[in-house]
Amino acid sequence: MRPAPQAEDAMTGSLLPAEQLPVGVELPFGSHTVSAEEIVEYARMWDPQYFHTDAGASESSEYGGLIASGIHTLSIYQKLSVEAVLRTYDIVAGKELSRVRFLRPVRPGDSLTGSMVIDSLGAPRAGRRLATGSASLINQDDKTVLDLGIEFLVRSTAT
Repeated sequence: MRPAPQAEDAMTGSLLPAEQLPVGVELPFGSHTVSAEEIVEYARMWDPQYFHTDAGASESSEYGGLIASGIHTLSIYQKLSVEAVLRTYDIVAGKELSRVRFLRPVRPGDSLTGSMVIDSLGAPRAGRRLATGSASLINQDDKTVLDLGIEFLVRSTAT
């Protein structure tokens, strides 16, 4: 199998077609360290539950302290996947996230990284192909915090 193209390829203005997606290859992401301030700021806007927004009150929660919203964790996944992989390709649209599983809390100071694997590439249809795969985020202790299935449409050069 050929190695995955580097993100710099996208910077030249020529995005790669679906046919260049490396099926079956683990595509690693960069990393992102989550701060308490980021957790609170995100949660105040999008998921204002006390265990995401109030460090003091969250101490007596089931989690014993502040944790990131699952939606925040998905946002981190999206950013890392785009920066490391997806921005290189001519993505038309995301289609589906499936079996989204939040396996453990993300806490202030956690450093998240991860990867995706393109499992299959559908037949060309209307100048597009459906890519399906799986992805995950892990923390600094190599513990999976997020696991999901992905589907997205990519422009195709095949007819």
